[in-house]
Amino acid sequence: MDEVSTAENYTTAVLRRFEARGSRDALIAGDRRISGAEAAHTVLRFAAVLKDAGLGRGDGVALFVQNSPEALLLQLAIHFSGCRLVFVPPEPGNGELGALIRRADVRMLLFDPAFEDRTRRITEEVGIPHVFGVGPSAVAPDFVEAAEGREALAPQDAADGRHLATLLYTGGTTGLPKLVTHRSSYYRGFMDISVDFTDAAVAEPVLLIGTLVTHTSGHAAFLVGVLSGHTIVLLRTFDAGAALSAMARERVTRLMIVTPMLYELLDHPRCRPHGFPALKTLYYTGAAASPARLRQAIEVFGPVLHQVYGASENGGVTELTPAEHDLDRPESLTSCGRPGAGVEVELRDPEGKPVAVGETGELYVRGDRVMEGYWNDPERTAEVLDADGWFRSGDLARQDEDGYFYLVDRARDIIVTGRTADNVYSRLLDDFLSGHPAVREAATVGLPGADGTESVHVVLVPRDSSDTPDLPALTVEIVEALGELYAPESYSFAASLPRTTVGKTDKKALRAALAPA
Repeated sequence: MDEVSTAENYTTAVLRRFEARGSRDALIAGDRRISGAEAAHTVLRFAAVLKDAGLGRGDGVALFVQNSPEALLLQLAIHFSGCRLVFVPPEPGNGELGALIRRADVRMLLFDPAFEDRTRRITEEVGIPHVFGVGPSAVAPDFVEAAEGREALAPQDAADGRHLATLLYTGGTTGLPKLVTHRSSYYRGFMDISVDFTDAAVAEPVLLIGTLVTHTSGHAAFLVGVLSGHTIVLLRTFDAGAALSAMARERVTRLMIVTPMLYELLDHPRCRPHGFPALKTLYYTGAAASPARLRQAIEVFGPVLHQVYGASENGGVTELTPAEHDLDRPESLTSCGRPGAGVEVELRDPEGKPVAVGETGELYVRGDRVMEGYWNDPERTAEVLDADGWFRSGDLARQDEDGYFYLVDRARDIIVTGRTADNVYSRLLDDFLSGHPAVREAATVGLPGADGTESVHVVLVPRDSSDTPDLPALTVEIVEALGELYAPESYSFAASLPRTTVGKTDKKALRAALAPA
């Protein structure tokens, strides 16, 4: 690992890794193969364009992109320049994305031409000083073209690393999305992780990233992969067949995916036992996996599964290594593992006191990869982060005598649909529907489906019982505001919603009432 001082910008270590590869491949995306030297030079030319636009320390630069080599290199250029990196995921609707960009104080928006129409609509609502396409677009100039022939900055021009910041979207309500803020300690953590990620036993380690690079998993995998000497193979969007082909063609040694993607691989007709001998580690994250599916995955890929549990707010919390996926101990396949290096975990009761081994408690996390807070939102930050750095996850878990953790429930009612790397934040949909003129109250719950996934179900209390909302039209409004991911698969009507003793909507009672007999 390249040693970095407190002030050194982590991107200089990544650039050194690229430069050390010289003419060897650093990034592979379909038919494109980008050498280490080209990757480093491109980052420095991109940084020159940012500088010419007058952007520097603390200025917000948003990435609204699909996976591409440029998306990865722009992340580095933004931080090299000292700007604040703002990830804009594609799943939310235009209303939520506009609120995100407005709240994040964005001075430049870089968008993928695939999102041209959405960008046009968003920029009509939100004033942004600089807008560029990452490629040719009718909406704005091409940032990549602007960088061609530009004199690159020098590596020593990197901004002070102590002032770096990244904003990650985690949902909220339209107009007030939550934006997780990470700073330099987050990236020093990746430097530390890369030491263990280095695989000296493999001459040419290759990491395939199947998740979106504007999500925590893809962003982290890219940085740790480069810092540990891996060639990065990137999928534009996840497709099981394309992933399997790339794994075989590029002799992929490590794979980063979310749990639903693992299921898609296993269900593909070309996914056969012992078909990927180069694969040493398969990282899966984002949602708990079915023990039956994990057993199937071990039979197909071998003893290579490595689970990572965490969230945007706290990075990686626990890990279940390949050796700990023990078929002779079936209960091991229900665990999310033990805390990673440098991570403290406690389970606490509702009064904030530690619970005994074997008892269920809320999971609290402390470590270098825990967020600084929610961007410009001290009230919601104080709800989950205390003065001693402990983050209240909202997840319920228990711990056994050997130190393994087992997730019991999601206290925040997140719905795992399995449709993308993101999950549905039920509160976001509740709040949107409650503001609808035909709706008095609404409650969103996840109904159980196959392989541990859930479908989005909405219980509506109409404002006028004789004039219920037009459900197809309501779904269209939901998708426009929040995105396709939030489209309910089913609805039901009620005269009122059940309440807990403190007056909150009792979603546990709703799920029980809606569960099949």
